Amino acid sequence: MDTFLKLNRDKLKSIFIRTSLVCLGFVFIVLTLAYLTGNFPTGQLLIGVLLATGIGFPVFILLLGYLGWRLGQKARQKTFSKSPFNEIESIGFYKAFINHSSKWAFTEEIKEGKLNGFTLRMDLSKEKGRHTIEFQTPTEWKKIDKIEYNRLTEKFNQYHVEFKIGSLVKQYDTKQQTLQTVSDLRKDLELFTTLLRQEGFEPQT
Repeated sequence: MDTFLKLNRDKLKSIFIRTSLVCLGFVFIVLTLAYLTGNFPTGQLLIGVLLATGIGFPVFILLLGYLGWRLGQKARQKTFSKSPFNEIESIGFYKAFINHSSKWAFTEEIKEGKLNGFTLRMDLSKEKGRHTIEFQTPTEWKKIDKIEYNRLTEKFNQYHVEFKIGSLVKQYDTKQQTLQTVSDLRKDLELFTTLLRQEGFEPQT
């Protein structure tokens, strides 16, 4: 997997500046109120507050962001190395990135592939933890009433498929893995996309 600096070198400066400006903006409001109430700090205290807010706190936030990124990537690397997911590139999946265009979040590396016209993004489940791999595919908006939604939810649950905003997700619990080979995985994902088409869902363009 790519390193943090390789993926996020160009973001560090801009995220630091934006975080610093937000923090200084908040402090400016507090200082304004302090000035109006006659409690405005002077001298070294004021300089210390500005340095801590404009430099210290943003650096701390970046450090926390890096630690979160590193833990996430290590968890992905460990779970993606489990069979048959460690052979995912042999069925057409490739390196892809999330948060690439985000101004606030760091870029992270995942896997992505296409089956039956659907784009599938392989990542760890944020809701179910590091032992669950999910394949998320964005779909075109489809109007569904409550009765139809309940029917689809019940049907999809049999295949470990869930609704998400703007997409559907196929999940695999790696602690209870039944797939033996990467060919089995491909067939299961093809079944997933076929099921979506049968129910009238189309890949997002």
